Amino acid sequence: MVKTLTTVGNSKAVILPKKLIDKYHLHKVIIQDTDEGILILPATDKPTFQEKLEVLRKNKKEVYSHMKTQACDLETKSYYEKIDLSEVDVDIEEE
Repeated sequence: MVKTLTTVGNSKAVILPKKLIDKYHLHKVIIQDTDEGILILPATDKPTFQEKLEVLRKNKKEVYSHMKTQACDLETKSYYEKIDLSEVDVDIEEE
């Protein structure tokens, strides 16, 4: 579908057809810049994976501290001692 951009103040807008708005129950959209171009996705009130990941990155020290506390918990240690973790990649990559 080819759409012409409409000027709105100092910005440009894309007018979405009512058929698509109704089909996807759109109230908000997420616009992502991808290698292939612009991707428009329906937005939900639930946080997306990417949004959750950004929150985790912002709170990385607190998250790691909480994980360390949990890892030292006797019940947690007992649980993981029973599981074969030899095939799990435990390296955490930084950005």
